[in-house]
Amino acid sequence: MTRKTTPRRRTATPKATPVTPRTVLLAGLGAVVVTRREALRKLEAAAARVETLRESADAAAIEAGRQVARLRGQAEAIAERAQAEFEARFIKARPAARKPRRAVRPAAKRARKRA
Repeated sequence: MTRKTTPRRRTATPKATPVTPRTVLLAGLGAVVVTRREALRKLEAAAARVETLRESADAAAIEAGRQVARLRGQAEAIAERAQAEFEARFIKARPAARKPRRAVRPAAKRARKRA
């Protein structure tokens, strides 16, 4: 019991296109069209990437501004506390203003008796 196989036909190999000026011209035009099409696709893709990059950069800038504002508030609070502590430790409250003392006059010169 052997199986019968049908003979398969060989596919015809395409004949080589003769190189004529017409075929060279058509091949060149085809290459130009394909290149142009690919360039347009790449250009559109790059433009889309630029827009997404701009949007993400704007979002990052806004977020950075928020963080700077938050950190500035924290820094101001810390500076106020430090200043208050410094003043409490090192700057003593001055007593109420006193009347300025009168300048002491030099003693009057008196004439001495000679013996």
